[in-house]
Amino acid sequence: PTGRPPAEGRAAPAAARRAFAPYAAAADEADDDEAEDEEGEDEEEGDSEDGEDSAWVAVLLAALLPLLSDALPRDHSGVCIIPHPHEMEKQEASICIAGSGRTFFRTNKICDNCGQRIQDRFFFHCSANCDIDFCQECYRKSQELLAAFLERSGDEDRSAMNSRLFWVIDVIERVGYHVLRRSAVQRARLARELAFEWPASMFERLVQVAIDVINAKVVHVQDVKDITSDSRFWYAVGWLQFLYSANALPCGTRRLGEQGSRGPRLEYERFILEGINKCEPLSEFQRWRKHPSAQVPDVLALERFSLSADFCSFLTHSNLVPVSFRRVCLLCDVWEQLQQAGRTHPLQLEVPREPRALLEAVLAAFRGLEDSELRRPLRPTFAGEEAIGPGVMKEFFQVALRSFLGGGGGCGGGDDDGTAQPAVRLFKCNGHRRTYWFDEEASSSHDAFRACGILLGQAVLNNVLVPNIFPRVLYEMLLRDLESPCARPLGLQDLAVVSEDIAHSLQRVLDYPGEDIGRVFGDLGWSRTGRVPAGCHLTQANKVDFVQAYVEWFFSDRIACQFEPLSAGFRAILGGSSLLRSMVDAVQLEKIVCGGAVPIDAAAIRHGASHEGWTPEEQAEYLPMFWEVLASFTEAEKVQFVVFVTASDRVPLRGWQDLGLSVQKNGVGDDRLPTAYTCFCQLLLPRYTSRERLRASLLSAIANSEGFGLR
Repeated sequence: PTGRPPAEGRAAPAAARRAFAPYAAAADEADDDEAEDEEGEDEEEGDSEDGEDSAWVAVLLAALLPLLSDALPRDHSGVCIIPHPHEMEKQEASICIAGSGRTFFRTNKICDNCGQRIQDRFFFHCSANCDIDFCQECYRKSQELLAAFLERSGDEDRSAMNSRLFWVIDVIERVGYHVLRRSAVQRARLARELAFEWPASMFERLVQVAIDVINAKVVHVQDVKDITSDSRFWYAVGWLQFLYSANALPCGTRRLGEQGSRGPRLEYERFILEGINKCEPLSEFQRWRKHPSAQVPDVLALERFSLSADFCSFLTHSNLVPVSFRRVCLLCDVWEQLQQAGRTHPLQLEVPREPRALLEAVLAAFRGLEDSELRRPLRPTFAGEEAIGPGVMKEFFQVALRSFLGGGGGCGGGDDDGTAQPAVRLFKCNGHRRTYWFDEEASSSHDAFRACGILLGQAVLNNVLVPNIFPRVLYEMLLRDLESPCARPLGLQDLAVVSEDIAHSLQRVLDYPGEDIGRVFGDLGWSRTGRVPAGCHLTQANKVDFVQAYVEWFFSDRIACQFEPLSAGFRAILGGSSLLRSMVDAVQLEKIVCGGAVPIDAAAIRHGASHEGWTPEEQAEYLPMFWEVLASFTEAEKVQFVVFVTASDRVPLRGWQDLGLSVQKNGVGDDRLPTAYTCFCQLLLPRYTSRERLRASLLSAIANSEGFGLR
């Protein structure tokens, strides 16, 4: 439940309001036309004045931070909300009778909190006739949340609480306006101050405050027909983009004594606005379609910042939009195309459960169909079974994908006469990383790879998530084939994910300092890449070009027979999506196809684990304590543990119970840390004298071991 109070209701804590007063007058201009204000601004700023201004802004933010942090109530999913400023009136829906005689309630309303159609007898509507409606359940929960928050906050009453909440929002909107209206030099100085001088914990709190404010207002803003009208809100979004850019500054910085550049201060996922999931995807997609070329703005690179129609769209800020929301918008895009082409009639597919026979049935169904015939929803059923619906759909994709990965021996392609070829393996499993990559010997399995690509696209079209078993570089390659501007050049780090030995060999070439590099390494097959001039030999001056040529050849010519048909099948289903071609990067595409990370299930890992070298007494007392300690870890610590023992954070194809962890006793005493053999998924665990020592040693071990985690 969100909204904005009347202006006179924005009282602020007196001391904090006085501290912010110097910026209040300037920020109030944000509701005016910015174009009229910019003509007279002085563009010449001295370096000392820039530095002083940035320092004072940083000091002001630090002073305000305790008043702004964790200042807004949160719903049950942890997303901040603000109360609607007007009373909500209880209203009764119309009673209708269906043809079958069943009665139902019709409201023609959508709940602004859960996004579901309101079908209750009673619902709540804004007394001032704002376009705000809540179902009974969401209204009840919101009132409980606000009442509990009021009790915790110590405010005198609801009115005092509301004044404080909206003051917090007002401050962030003013901060955004003030910072973004500064010169590019001033913005850059402030960004560096926050990125390099502020403690990481303070910077994280500052980011969270901006996220909380935007999450709290986002639903209300989307309910307004002209979402550009609330310029204050979009300055708050611009402020978060400023923090996002500042967060990335350490990535390009290397200090004396450091071996490489740093990573971002915070993980980029920390900037995601989960409140956008409460918005209506179709409406937002239709807004974005009016300016599909809009890109994520780099507010640090702009000489002069101003709001525009492109900027005032949620999907423009793709780095802040949850993948789940983007996935639904992608479905809106694809389904709209299907409806326009009249291709909503489903493609019926009946398959047996036996893996080899299932593959043959899928190949037979897809063989000979044009892309236009494939671009429609799939409706699979299992032979001899009456069940249909979402459950069958999910089960089909799970069974079919496992079959393609080798569960039934794989499947060949087809000859021109349609006869099946002998079974071959399509993909090789990298057990170390728990991923699958193309089997280069399957060069004649064109139809099978095309069918696999079709299934990946159909899974998205039918809103089914598939197991995350392909490396991220595959999604980079799919985007490259779509000519997406979000596709990045492939490098040695991508090759290391699918062929670690070759990557290590090429890295040795890059690391070798001697002038005899050509003689030492000889011909590693450079000429076959077709990207090295004839007669050109490896030298220190061209070694980077040689290695990059090899990488490009590896991901193109070497696996062309396998990847090209798979990519063609994927494009047949989703290639027409303008949103996919322009607004989705490889990380996001991977999550659209596979969903987010699967939470680590310690109980399931324990169920599939084995124990070696422990006495019956230790198995009865000590090992249960170990599993209890593991279960008590935070999600991030559990991920670190899994990477520590397996070198990967990927869930096994059949779930965490198939991790196959072996917990082996490794002596007694508190003077050693746990170790692991990642190749065997084996944890060497000493017996410690106490639970506390066990927990501390485990955390120390996983925190100080990077492993080869796949990201």
